[in-house]
Order: sequence, then C-alpha cells, then structure tokens
Amino acid sequence: MISPIVEKKIHQVLTKKITLKEFEHWLYDEKILESDNPDLYFELISFDYSSEDNFNHFYDSFAKYVDFYKFEADHIAEYLYSIINRDKGCSKAIHEMYYLYYDGYKFFEKLGMIYGVFLIDFDTSIASDNLDNILDEFYPDIIVDAKNVLSWLDEGKIVFRDEPSEYGGFKYDDLRSEAEVLQGKA
Repeated sequence: MISPIVEKKIHQVLTKKITLKEFEHWLYDEKILESDNPDLYFELISFDYSSEDNFNHFYDSFAKYVDFYKFEADHIAEYLYSIINRDKGCSKAIHEMYYLYYDGYKFFEKLGMIYGVFLIDFDTSIASDNLDNILDEFYPDIIVDAKNVLSWLDEGKIVFRDEPSEYGGFKYDDLRSEAEVLQGKA
C-alpha cells in the first residue's frame, strides 16, 4: 500500500503531466516514501531518470502501484475546465466529449451529441476563424452543460469503480436524480 500522495505523483508521470526528472527531484525532496514504504522507495531511487526514453520502463515498473480509476474524475474535470474557461484546448476537449460518451460514459450524452459530434469531422487544416465561429455557436450554453457534469463529479453523483468497462474506460455508479439525468440528455 502506498500513500495517496505518492500514488498521485506516480500517476502524474504515467500520464505525462510531469517528467521523469521532475519526479526524481520530488522523490529526493519528499521524505514521506522513505519511511512509509522503504521497498518502493529503494526501487524508485534505483531507477534511471537520466532520460525520458526510460518512460516505458518506468510505466512497466510502477503502473502497478496506481489505481487509475481514482484519477478518472480528475482527468475528465480537466476537459470540463477547458470548456468552461474556453482555453486554447477547448475544441479538443469538446471533441473528446463525443468519444467519452461513446466509450460508455452516458452522462456525457448532451456534451457529446450536441457539441462534440460537430467537431468530429473538423479538419485541422481549416482556418481557426472557422473553428472560432463554430465555438461561438456553442457558448455560453456549453458552459452550463459542462458545469452540470463537473458538479455531478464533485458531488459524488458519478463514482468510478475499479472495474474496466468494455469500452476502455471504467464502470461507474450513476447516483444522479432523475432530473439530473434528464439535464444530461441530448
């Protein structure tokens, strides 16, 4: 068993949110693991962090310590915040809503089928002005819909389980009220 802090840091490396070098610096600065789990600490300090080419070896060695389902809501929230803030990655996030819906996350029906489907055939060679025009049609309504999903995740109404779904994500418990389920329908 490892602490949630260590599990989160390993997860950040595995999802490429931080580099191997950044993890190595954190590992030597943070002393929690040394006393908490000396065997894992020794395994981690023995790893060669000198090159990002060692990422696959890191993944193979340390993914077993991470329960990925615990981080699924955080992963999804990143897309939702991108949409809400209309940052430079919002079109990718909106596009992803379609795939998340078809990967079995039915609470994404409205975001996936009303907004995401429009970006499926979007050709990246089209001028960004055209994309901006499409996005202008989505806003501000899409913000309300993204905030709904975010609130369901934050309030524990969508709870991911440590059980892979047949589509590649995770099975989940949907604890939304009937009215909330209808809010998410296309």
